[in-house]
Amino acid sequence: MRHPIVIPDLGATGGDVRIVSWAVREGQTVKQGETLFTVETDKAVTDIPAFRGGALVSISVAAGQNCAPGAVVAYLADEAEAGGGRSSAATPSARKAHIKLRAEAPPSDALGPTAELLVQDFSTMTLIRRYEEHLYRLFLQGLVPGTLHQCQGQEAVAVGVCTTLRADDLIYSTHRPVGHLIAKGASLDAITAEIWGKATGCVGGKGGQMHLADFSVGAMVSNAIVGANIPIAAGSALAFRMLGLDRVAVSFFGDGASNIGAFHEGLNLAAVKRAPAIFVCENNLYAASTHISHAMNIRDIADRAAAYGMPGAVVDGMDVEAVHAVAAKAVARARRGDGPTLIECKTYRFRGHSRGDPGGYRSAEEHQAWLQRDPIERTRTKLIEQFSAEPARLAAIERRAQERVEAAVAFALASPEPEPSDTLTNVFA
Repeated sequence: MRHPIVIPDLGATGGDVRIVSWAVREGQTVKQGETLFTVETDKAVTDIPAFRGGALVSISVAAGQNCAPGAVVAYLADEAEAGGGRSSAATPSARKAHIKLRAEAPPSDALGPTAELLVQDFSTMTLIRRYEEHLYRLFLQGLVPGTLHQCQGQEAVAVGVCTTLRADDLIYSTHRPVGHLIAKGASLDAITAEIWGKATGCVGGKGGQMHLADFSVGAMVSNAIVGANIPIAAGSALAFRMLGLDRVAVSFFGDGASNIGAFHEGLNLAAVKRAPAIFVCENNLYAASTHISHAMNIRDIADRAAAYGMPGAVVDGMDVEAVHAVAAKAVARARRGDGPTLIECKTYRFRGHSRGDPGGYRSAEEHQAWLQRDPIERTRTKLIEQFSAEPARLAAIERRAQERVEAAVAFALASPEPEPSDTLTNVFA
């Protein structure tokens, strides 16, 4: 079977895209994620990775030529259709063979409760990363409708916070919601179907990537308006207090949102009413492309908590255990009726703000320094060096994550489109 390779829509304003070079020759095979070719737009030069393993065949646009976004420039064929190659690509049948290697039950060589919790954190962070990376590759091939705002690098914040919560606690996410929903336990199939606009999507195909929800696990509809979920979370928390419930509401937002009115109003209301709210600022240094130093004169956003009479905590957002510890303290405080907490997680998004944003406003040195602090790799190292976890076990977890991601995409592609009449459901008038 042959799979078309298309020129992605990278958000350029100048029309055609130029193919700078091909990293693979016809007949050679590539692994998923390896660079196929490099393109240049009026915004940036971008490497386009393979969205699946296979053999490159039928190149129709040579290096140096221009073509329009959406144009098919080559195909990836199953290796059986083209011999030779530089690497052994993973075929679907080869990936399925990995299923025999993973343990569905707890391993007999359990590492102890502390390490096993860290293994679970590693597993969830890996699932988020594999999901986001796989969708990015598909997006670059024009196979994902709509846009993407991704969270690679920020997984420890979502996992560290959500593992302190119960299913009946609520989270309110942003335009970058996938990691939060996966960490809260939302259905991967339903998330993916929603991104593809299918009837089986978590909101019936009406919301897309920026408006995800799974009420069964307390994941409320994510909000694409910057900072808009902050007062909503405060309102939910206030309702819990008025009803005498020991539930909490969590608002996730970025550093840019801390400069708008909804931030100040939401925190002030929650503080005055001692509402059980947790305000989690994912400070990744950039509000879109604007560095935090150009938007505020304070070093720590958490310092603003003092103005409302609530605790403010700064934590390494690349350390899942550190985030968990701070979040657990804040959740316990909220459940006791002592009011809200502002948590600032110092983190970093490895990809651009959205879609084809290459992140050219960030220096290579800064980007590389944060890559060295990858929360998943730090967790892997700790498990192996401090708890003697078997690398093979962690590799099996990664394989299982990739299988789950690919199964979710297959589910979405096979799902039905919404009926035209569904347009008129779930509306006010």
